[in-house]
Amino acid sequence: MRLSNFKKRNLFLPSAFIALALMATSLSASGDEVIGGGRLGESGVIFNDTKGDGIAAPPDTNASSFIIADLDTGEILAAKNPHKKLPPASTLKTLTALTLLPRLDMNKTYVGTKKEPGTIGNKVGIYPGRKYKIKDIWYGLMLHSGNDAAVALANASGGIKKTAALMQEKADSIQAFDTTPKSPHGLDTPGQFSSAYDLALITRAAMERSDFRKIVHTKRYTFPKSGPKNVNRKIHNLNKLLFNYPGTLGVKTGWTTKGQNTYIGVVKRDGHTIIITFMHLGYGRDALAKQLFNWGFKAIGVVEPIGKLV
Repeated sequence: MRLSNFKKRNLFLPSAFIALALMATSLSASGDEVIGGGRLGESGVIFNDTKGDGIAAPPDTNASSFIIADLDTGEILAAKNPHKKLPPASTLKTLTALTLLPRLDMNKTYVGTKKEPGTIGNKVGIYPGRKYKIKDIWYGLMLHSGNDAAVALANASGGIKKTAALMQEKADSIQAFDTTPKSPHGLDTPGQFSSAYDLALITRAAMERSDFRKIVHTKRYTFPKSGPKNVNRKIHNLNKLLFNYPGTLGVKTGWTTKGQNTYIGVVKRDGHTIIITFMHLGYGRDALAKQLFNWGFKAIGVVEPIGKLV
């Protein structure tokens, strides 16, 4: 992202904050200021030549963008169009979580409204007039990707418009400047965008929270009082790597018509923790995720990083 755009959007932020953002940038070949390092302004696949290291080039993919990074150090090992703005689909729910987890008491209750069942896409079954623990709604959001759960959490925090504003504020505070949230769930909405780079920033910040880590690492959960029949509904995490790829810690899958397959994943293995994100993939989500992780674990500590998660 160009810092000039950031300055225009944040005219009233303290000058010290803007100075901090400027320190986290460098210039691309075209002279633009790029968050995370100048090479991240390049198009196509970006990585440092690994000849002599025994490391092949990153996997070839039709995904429009991706990031492979060391979660602990923030060093980016490889990327493709990392700052390209694309519809985030349900991976935007990580920003919803980062924004609202500190604001909502897990033990408080929320009374369902007519807005939740009227939401399109995945739903866990929040029903008008019924009381639900905020804790249960969080699991419905992050495991089953319940869009009704996203609406409920936003309503509990003052409404969708207020929540979107809070999400924007949070994104800007961690320098996720490619991100413009318009909803708490990520359904295709005009003007709503993020980037592979920003999704990595957002998730890295969220993974600092123990409640977030616990939720996204959970494989199965029973969501209470679901739907018209008022049943206890068994849900499972839509991130299949939790079930079949050793060391997976989470985080979030997504799909919409415009966003196609989007993905955020974190895996810990042999003392290293790698985060990957990718956006706008037509098919083969889980296969690509494994390929990117496999490459990352071979490359970490061997290849020279191309940039950094600020």
